[in-house]
Amino acid sequence: MDGVKKRSSNSLKTRLSYWISAAILSVAIIAASFTFSSAFEEAHELQDDVLQQMAVLFDHYSLTLNDGTLTPLSQDQLEFQVSAQLLGSNSASNALAQNTLALPNNLTDGFHTVNLATQSWRVFVRTLSSTQRIAIAQDTAIRDDIAFETALHTLMPLLVLIPILLLLLGYILGKILGPISILAHEVDRQTEHDLQLIPTTQLPSEIVPFVEAINRLLSKNSQVIASQKRFIADAAHELRSPITALSLQAQRLQQTQLTDDARQKLNALQAGIGRSIHLLEQLLSMARQQDNSVQQPQKISLKMVFVEVIEDLYPLAEAKEIDLGFSQDNDAELNANPVRLKTLIHNLIDNAIRYTPNGGKIDLSITKTDQYIEMTIKDTGPGIATDEALKVFEPFYRVLGSNEYGSGLGLAIVASIVQQMDAKISLAPTDAVNNCGLCITVRFPL
Repeated sequence: MDGVKKRSSNSLKTRLSYWISAAILSVAIIAASFTFSSAFEEAHELQDDVLQQMAVLFDHYSLTLNDGTLTPLSQDQLEFQVSAQLLGSNSASNALAQNTLALPNNLTDGFHTVNLATQSWRVFVRTLSSTQRIAIAQDTAIRDDIAFETALHTLMPLLVLIPILLLLLGYILGKILGPISILAHEVDRQTEHDLQLIPTTQLPSEIVPFVEAINRLLSKNSQVIASQKRFIADAAHELRSPITALSLQAQRLQQTQLTDDARQKLNALQAGIGRSIHLLEQLLSMARQQDNSVQQPQKISLKMVFVEVIEDLYPLAEAKEIDLGFSQDNDAELNANPVRLKTLIHNLIDNAIRYTPNGGKIDLSITKTDQYIEMTIKDTGPGIATDEALKVFEPFYRVLGSNEYGSGLGLAIVASIVQQMDAKISLAPTDAVNNCGLCITVRFPL
């Protein structure tokens, strides 16, 4: 969980999203403040223009007051709280509130903000052509409410635009950074046996130098791995001739008259030579299966490969009186490299025969479904402990306490082939109750 949080905090997309979103929100707040303030002031100016125009209408059309009183405005106009009255007149100039405002008579022409006992009023004073002075007043609280609502409406497009911009930002960043995810997938698909250069045609120009550096590194690694493979193959070939010569000399020596002590030493020598020959065969086998030029994949009958391998290993199983059983009722065709598939099955069955005690039993089976082909090899040997189930696939690793000789490469070769074939291998006890025996399952995808 901590690793996921750390990767998220180090994510380029997360950082870009955070900083660009912060920039958008900051600019939006500043723009909203400026827009709101401007709209608020403009609404006040518009209301001042309305007061001024009302006074001009009285002067232009020579409107008169009946008994010094203005005709009351309609109920719809009451919400604006506009009052008109004559200054310097004792008559009750009724307006919206039907009450005369206690405005000072010495107000000069123009705009004024007058604070009365309970309210604050915005007042425009004008001297009419008749030398009378008229005051048009409006409640400042009503003015502020109208200005606030007007300014707030100017922010609505911005408030709608910000979430859309943030969503669009996430979509655009996903599209822009998509090639990086594809690049990560391409790099993750690389295997030690098949390193391929990553194409740079669809990548952004900023990432191309980085990918080219990775390609140079992959080329160097490919050269190192190829040289290692050649060294193993060359060393195995070079050692094969002298070891074969030693084996022939030991066989000739076996035919001569020897003392019991010398014959025991000769037997030990032959056993050592046999182990060396087995190791060389495994090294050559590993070199062959890692060579991508060895035979292209083709349709192969899995049952036929089982039969060929059993024929090769049957003498070894017969010598230990092992019941090597194979159900030939089921078969499946697999698109695979023939050399690798036979090496895989040969190593698994050979390993089972070597570690199954005399008089034991080995069962082979093939299962096919719509999604995969599964082959299973069960033996009655000592099995493999759970904590060693992954270690046995490492080169030259051998389970301690085993009396059988081996090179420690058999299951390492198996693991390599399984990886190249995109298959999966699992180990489990044959007898789960008594925790004994070994059941190896290899599942090939269709």
